[in-house]
Amino acid sequence: MVLATGVLVTGGCSRPPRCPPGALCPAAVPRVTFTVAVTGQAAASRRNGQPPGYRVHPGEYLMMRVRVTVPDHVTVTGLWFGLSAGSWGSGRNGPAGMNRILAHYTQPLATGSHTFALHWRTASRWALAAARYVTYTWSSHQPPASVSGPVAQLIPE
Repeated sequence: MVLATGVLVTGGCSRPPRCPPGALCPAAVPRVTFTVAVTGQAAASRRNGQPPGYRVHPGEYLMMRVRVTVPDHVTVTGLWFGLSAGSWGSGRNGPAGMNRILAHYTQPLATGSHTFALHWRTASRWALAAARYVTYTWSSHQPPASVSGPVAQLIPE
């Protein structure tokens, strides 16, 4: 399985480096991690921070498993998984940039590991399109956070 974290999820709950004492600095974002397998295949993490890539065929039925690990003192109150053409973010009412939402979970996720199954059939003409990303957005009330990022890249063959 492959470990992927969001673009904004790089630290624990400590003060960010290069933030001078007494300065108004952004709060550290809790680290929620994601482990993904697409159609039973795990891919090696890329050293450049990009999500793992999976080659897919037009019309292929994809079964994806995503394990979400929530750290101590965090309760995830909203979780979305979806597809994106290359942009992602958090909007006022959930994710931004998801062209298709694959799943939306509203039950709180407490500390620990949680596994989700996602399914999607690629379009028959998808081979002509650019790569797609499987993305997530999660939010919590305590501590207040909203984070988005990619967990996998689907590359048309």
